[in-house]
Amino acid sequence: MKTILKYTSILSILLSFSCCVNQKKKDEEQIKETVQKFWEKAKINDFEGYRRLIADPGVFSGVMQVDLNFIHKNYDKINPNDILLKDIKVKDTSIAGPNMHQKYVQYVIKKENDTNYVKKPLIITLLFYKPGGYDKIFNRKILQNHIGWAQ
Repeated sequence: MKTILKYTSILSILLSFSCCVNQKKKDEEQIKETVQKFWEKAKINDFEGYRRLIADPGVFSGVMQVDLNFIHKNYDKINPNDILLKDIKVKDTSIAGPNMHQKYVQYVIKKENDTNYVKKPLIITLLFYKPGGYDKIFNRKILQNHIGWAQ
């Protein structure tokens, strides 16, 4: 009887661990799909499609339009041959607070031919928050250091 109870306990622990691993994998796959859609919308400058990827776009449409236009205009410099679609790395963060766990995908793109490192790298950050759904980008302002980067 004790061995049956022992094996049942071990089996339930293994199953719960397996479920957690499977859920984490599903979450990452959903984030990767959303990131791929983001790059597709940026490439063709589809603002309405891009808005649908953002959680609660609200009054930030102007900022979002500027970011999308910048990425579209400089797409070939930022994502030549769609290389960033092949290298999507999902990371964890609790930047908004210790109990607010989020995931993000971040790209740091150095300016070509900037041998003196005068230009700061372009940073694109896509933040995801589970209660909002991993099929939605949680932050509306995704670009950093883009002013003057394309010149």
